[in-house]
Amino acid sequence: MKFIIGSLVGAVIGYITNWLAIKMLFRPHKEIRIFNVKVPFTPGLIPKEKSRIARSVGESIGNHLLTKETIIKSLCSEDMNMQLDTWVKSKVSTMKNSNATVEDELKDILGEEYCNFTKGTVGNVSKSLISYINDVEVKKAIAKYVYAQIMSELKAKPQAICESKLYNSIKNKVLNLVIEYKDSKDFHEEIQKMLKAKVAKLVLLDKKFEDVIPSEITNNLKVYVYGKRYNIAMEIKKMIKEERNSKKLKQIVEETISTKLSPMIAMFISKDSIFEKVVIGIDEYLDNVENHNDIALIINDIIDKLLKKTISSVVFDLPKEGIDDVIEPLINLFTTKIVDEELIISTFEKLESKFNSYISVEDLLEKTGIEYKNVIEEIVNSRINSMIENDSTKLKINEIVGVMINKLLHIEMKSIFKGRGDKVTQSVSKVVEKSYNKFIENKAPEVIEVLNIAKIVEEKINEFDVAFSEEIILEIASKELNAITWLGALLGAIMGLLSPILGSM
Repeated sequence: MKFIIGSLVGAVIGYITNWLAIKMLFRPHKEIRIFNVKVPFTPGLIPKEKSRIARSVGESIGNHLLTKETIIKSLCSEDMNMQLDTWVKSKVSTMKNSNATVEDELKDILGEEYCNFTKGTVGNVSKSLISYINDVEVKKAIAKYVYAQIMSELKAKPQAICESKLYNSIKNKVLNLVIEYKDSKDFHEEIQKMLKAKVAKLVLLDKKFEDVIPSEITNNLKVYVYGKRYNIAMEIKKMIKEERNSKKLKQIVEETISTKLSPMIAMFISKDSIFEKVVIGIDEYLDNVENHNDIALIINDIIDKLLKKTISSVVFDLPKEGIDDVIEPLINLFTTKIVDEELIISTFEKLESKFNSYISVEDLLEKTGIEYKNVIEEIVNSRINSMIENDSTKLKINEIVGVMINKLLHIEMKSIFKGRGDKVTQSVSKVVEKSYNKFIENKAPEVIEVLNIAKIVEEKINEFDVAFSEEIILEIASKELNAITWLGALLGAIMGLLSPILGSM
């Protein structure tokens, strides 16, 4: 009987002792004082050493369990890559069937920061593009490309250029502008000014007309007069019949009768009859073909006499207004009869024909003897530098980038994947996986170092309430702690059983 009682007492003592020891790890949670005297073993071991335990646990986890190598290895594991691939494919699958635009997706991701993001993107892309273009080597490359394109165009046949729509459009506009200018007041005044200046210069030189006017012109003029002798005769006939000239001729006839004949005879002569006979006589004279040669000879003789005169003598004989009266008909003759629309078009066509006779534009430039290649190169370099440094170019680049990004933002997601969904999915998955693994390999050690796992664990444990910590530990090790309690009971029972046996020996 005493063996049973000893064993039971030992078991109870062992159970209670271990149970109490486990409880004293956590209880009491706070320090207890009686009459301001601290009660021994308060608070419990774990609450009392909470900070030290937290630091030790944090160091153990950070230095031995969740090390940088362990975390990186886990983040780069095959399972992680598979999870990433699954996520990407799921996201892409959703997008390729969605009516949402790129803008909608970004707004969903960025929220209120979307406007700042797009504005910043436009600004950054524009600055990068401008900075890239401003690079010396890039400007050289652009200039080289433009120069090569120009030189390539110069090898084209002139005829091909003349047949192009652009050339004909420009040609027609130029011709219209020249014709309009020819009939303008500005052109009239310019010719007038030029003729007056030339006349003033010739007067000072005191030269004869034949010294100034080339003999080819005077000879051609005489030939022209002879060739147009009939027309000249008919023009004189027409001029006589004009009212102003008819009155003048009648006045001359009347004055001749009055002054050359005696008053007695003049009384019996009809002035109107004489005038009519004079007109009829002139008409008959002008209608006679044989007289046309005489008229041409008279005019050519007048031309010869005029050519022998000095310009200054003719000008000085004219009143000041007379010079303008002489110049004005010359201007009208020049602008209406000489430089007419037909002459302008004909001149342009002759220049065009001459232009087309060359093998290429380059051939034409070669024959001018100008160092055109150097000139073109200098112009290209100068224009590129000027354009790039111009503020308007920077504004234009910013505007173009903004338009491009805006167009990209309004593209529907499904249109990106249309017809090539699987390829895009695979490409995106590879890019994401590659970017992710590259980031983990290059940046994860720094990120983990900044995180300081040991410190995080320590702070987290210190934040736990003691009761909550007890609950967690008991939940994790409840079986083990119960086993320890019953083990104490078993050991107590064995000791209680052995004590009488050992005492009887």
